[in-house]
Amino acid sequence: MPSEIQYGQYVRESTLKQRSVSYNDLTPKVELDGQGQAIPYQAPKLKLKSADIYNLLAPYFNVRLIEQVKAVFPLAIYLVLFQILILRQPIQEALLITGGLGAVIFGLMVFMEGLKLGLMPFGEIIGTNLPKKSPLPVVLLIAFLLGIGVTFAEPAIGALQAVGSIVNVEKAPFLSTLLGEWAGTLVLMVGMGVGLAAVLGTARFLYNWSLKPMIYMALAPTIGLTVYCMSNPDLAKILGLAWDCGAVTTGPVTVPLVLALGIGIAASGGKGDSSL
Repeated sequence: MPSEIQYGQYVRESTLKQRSVSYNDLTPKVELDGQGQAIPYQAPKLKLKSADIYNLLAPYFNVRLIEQVKAVFPLAIYLVLFQILILRQPIQEALLITGGLGAVIFGLMVFMEGLKLGLMPFGEIIGTNLPKKSPLPVVLLIAFLLGIGVTFAEPAIGALQAVGSIVNVEKAPFLSTLLGEWAGTLVLMVGMGVGLAAVLGTARFLYNWSLKPMIYMALAPTIGLTVYCMSNPDLAKILGLAWDCGAVTTGPVTVPLVLALGIGIAASGGKGDSSL
């Protein structure tokens, strides 16, 4: 049964208590030197206890740590179970692997934070200001060069190049050459494809082109080349590489930057001012 509370008690307990504070109590006293001149005030260094530092940083790090743990932990569990149950092999150097997973989680935390605070605003600023100050050919050229640059910075492309060292030259000579001697040229060609896609996307924003014809025009030659390579035993072995290049280049560097560039260009072109 609820207890009765007098209105006067409620007002007394809920009313804000105010106390006047003199401004002189908030500011340091002015000290004078021998000539009567005011001595510049030097504030003492701010000292924080370990508990204060933890209380400040814990909410900031916990959210980002949980995000990366959710991304890495299920994959790690899957690989462990696959090796134990399917391959029936024990986990060797478990401590080293655990340390590596911890380094991956920490690296992803720092990387994603830099992506949100640095790379994405950078791309959006370029997309917003560049069309206002430069003609269309310059805008398209910058988008093309930016697409090439982010491809070289994509971590997954570097991992793809590392696979070239384990490819058998006798079984797949073309694949070994592409991932070995021609690795730089391969990345450049992939980057040019990303740059061309960025140019077409920029032009689509500015001219309001339909998306379906662009998809059909890109898909038709791709399927045609795939069928042609499948008919050649030597070229058939590089089909996986060709499609994987398209997958790995849409990674954590390329996608956010290109999306931010598109958001800025869309806002600058009057097609909207939000990411939605």
